[in-house]
Amino acid sequence: MPDRTHDADGPALRLEGIRKVYPDGTVALDGVDLEVDAGMVGILGPNGAGKTTLLGILTLALEPTAGRRWYSELDDRPRHRGAIRRRLGYLPQEYAVVAGLSGAEVLEYCARMRGVPLGGKALRRRVAELLDAVELTEAGMRQAITYSGGMVRRLGLAQALVHSPRILVVDEPTAGLDPEERIRFRNLVTDLADEIPVLLSTHIVEDIEATCPRLVVMGHGRKLFDGEPTALMRRYADRLWRLPPGEEPAPPAVRVGRRVDEDGRVQLVVAADTRPAGATPIEPGLEEACAAFLAHRGEALLDDGLPEAA
Repeated sequence: MPDRTHDADGPALRLEGIRKVYPDGTVALDGVDLEVDAGMVGILGPNGAGKTTLLGILTLALEPTAGRRWYSELDDRPRHRGAIRRRLGYLPQEYAVVAGLSGAEVLEYCARMRGVPLGGKALRRRVAELLDAVELTEAGMRQAITYSGGMVRRLGLAQALVHSPRILVVDEPTAGLDPEERIRFRNLVTDLADEIPVLLSTHIVEDIEATCPRLVVMGHGRKLFDGEPTALMRRYADRLWRLPPGEEPAPPAVRVGRRVDEDGRVQLVVAADTRPAGATPIEPGLEEACAAFLAHRGEALLDDGLPEAA
């Protein structure tokens, strides 16, 4: 048996050598190591990078083919699973409310399902505090099925917190939301990261840029980068260029974005070690730096590999 002891003062979450191979032979994760102890950590990558599988494994919804998981002093043996789940708050990408219940009733139901040890009055007070925290107090008695998409995501965040978890995991939390709701949700999660570690998995670079001092980039089931977003941007200083309108890049330059000039013309942004003919050097934004980083590894951040920038 391998040594599964772990320091009680260790990080809130530690994954070591996580590998996941599905029955059809697909390698979803291939030797991922990750430690999280405080603050906001953004997990970024294109579709198929392994982000959702990684979240499933760290929330105990999936079993790894190989590797170890620790949650502070607890390893992932079956006898610890209940205690670990009580430490985790999780908002999945697809969160649906329970039909026929108000927002407040949804939270009370989730609290009972998770065994929150509060009596009726104390639980109602807890629910009221959470509804206030996610700005749903006025809508709390309405049928949750009538909520807008942004309201449902905020209710989902409240249910992930109803049992006072020690780690919060959110998967694609702002996908499909309008700009106002995205900003509101990001602000809520950022405030939470002052109290507990938060893992935010997304393909929206703007969410990472606005909230996360630490960035993990996934690709091909591996962890490709782990550090400050500014460090990734520095990698592409003096390596990003804006082509004249209508120009296409010539190899070895790779397209990583688009910018619109003052006349409204679209100009391609490319990554290249040397300046392409007629190109103008630009300071890299995080989205362009991430796109260049992944393009050099044969992946595209977005479906067409071209993030937009004004």
